Amino acid sequence: MAYQALYRKYRPKTFNDVCGQEVIVTTLKNSINYDKLSHAYLFIGPRGTGKTSIAKIFAKTINCETHKDGISCENCEICKMSNNNENVDIIELDAASNNGVDQVREIKNRINLMPTFSKYKVYIIDEVHMLTTEAFNALLKTLEEPPKHVIFILATTDVQKVPLTIISRCQCFEFKSISVSLMTERIKDICKKEKIKIEEDAVKQICDDSNGCMRDAIVLLDQLNSYTNGDVTLDSIFNINGRIDLNDIKSIFNYIKDDDLNKLFDLSNSFDNQGKNFVLICEDMIKYLKQNLIDYQLKSESELIDSVGKDNITKIIFEITDYIGYMRNLKDKKIYFDLLLIKIYDILNNTNVRDIEVKSLKKEEKTKEIEKPEIKVEPNKEKVKEQPKEEPKEEENDSKYDLIKELMDIRLNNILAHADRKSFDNYVMFVKNLESNLDNLEERQIYNLLIDCNVVAGSSNGIIITTNNKNILEELYENMDNIEKLFLDKLDIEIKSCFLMDNIWKETSEVYRKKIRNKEKIEILDEKEILNKIKNNKQEEKSEFEDLLEIGEM
Repeated sequence: MAYQALYRKYRPKTFNDVCGQEVIVTTLKNSINYDKLSHAYLFIGPRGTGKTSIAKIFAKTINCETHKDGISCENCEICKMSNNNENVDIIELDAASNNGVDQVREIKNRINLMPTFSKYKVYIIDEVHMLTTEAFNALLKTLEEPPKHVIFILATTDVQKVPLTIISRCQCFEFKSISVSLMTERIKDICKKEKIKIEEDAVKQICDDSNGCMRDAIVLLDQLNSYTNGDVTLDSIFNINGRIDLNDIKSIFNYIKDDDLNKLFDLSNSFDNQGKNFVLICEDMIKYLKQNLIDYQLKSESELIDSVGKDNITKIIFEITDYIGYMRNLKDKKIYFDLLLIKIYDILNNTNVRDIEVKSLKKEEKTKEIEKPEIKVEPNKEKVKEQPKEEPKEEENDSKYDLIKELMDIRLNNILAHADRKSFDNYVMFVKNLESNLDNLEERQIYNLLIDCNVVAGSSNGIIITTNNKNILEELYENMDNIEKLFLDKLDIEIKSCFLMDNIWKETSEVYRKKIRNKEKIEILDEKEILNKIKNNKQEEKSEFEDLLEIGEM
């Protein structure tokens, strides 16, 4: 018999086999027991959390001839056909490859035909968010009032792209990521059945790498089983996934603290020679630093924090996070990794110098406090003026972009007033395929900036782009004209762009969603005045810069 992949071999066949998702399983079993079946279901959640598996189990169980307590019998002809994917009344469609209106019309044409063997004809549409706008529109009426013998089960990993008109016609179930404890238990069980020898640390690493996705965990185990011939160790995982062990991470920071740059870059070169994944190394560095912060907070113990400072660690974490964003889109990631190491070295070096200065200043102040005599204040003496405190750089940046933020608020309002799905899809596909249509270095820089962001909404003449990184947001502000020019050159659309932080978008978009649902009119705001202010402000900055140049030439 041909070898079967482990994730297929151990895919759950009944609700009792499902790992996690207890609330969803209980609800579906009760709906079967008490005959309270809905005509349409929508399964939402990350990949590998059981959406398609539970959809198949549900479709099989409602058609099982002798199901009991919501569990299929596994012995009747219906169950046997369903397990072998031979039940013609359970139709599975992948919306990623069948996303057109013609495929949906074919469903509409066949939907009135009675089931061949089963009680219900079940349509399982996976990755439903990939359907086109026209296909969703064609599905609407059918989804709302299907024949009694038809049930739809839709599954998606990106519910934001599913129209509200579709969501409101379905019973929605939100699947959660699988917990580490459940995943660990499942991996150990499979290893026992398959007679795979595996280290405890290796099990933990597999679960950590899988990020709550059970399928990814089992696929990785299958790959490791082939690589090690049934003897899985932690080192074998590092060889496959491109990560490094904890000792190497500690060595990075020790070499930086000890000012041993030769060993530091020798270590970096060894990572490159071994084919390590520099993005994953950066992620593991963040985990290591975070764990040190937690230990210090809970126990006031951390050798690393004691030597370099708590604030210093926080700065490094933010730096690594920024560099990860840049590295994801580069072929030669080592260049940025080495630059990151230099940046961390500079942070630690400068901070250590400042710490020494602060400590010596405090010592001097304490000495002066002991020695200083009592001073009487004379009423007529002028007070010494205090030096003004230097404003934080972040506040300077905020004031610099105040006018642009006002413009973004206006554009957010105007774009959402006329937002439509077709424009949104058009902009998403444009950014996705932009790399193959770049003509010069300037366009490449804009592409590298956009690829780290998310297109979240669009209208015929406007686009809303979000990011979770403040530095990237400021780069978007600075490159607004170039971004709009790129859309004009490539798409022949004169757009107005709006750039926001992710958290601001989540808060404000919900407000506009409610307005749209309540059919409130959104007033279009005029942006001419604020645009003139921005233009004048830029001219003033330019003038000041030219004055400085003249002074420099004197």
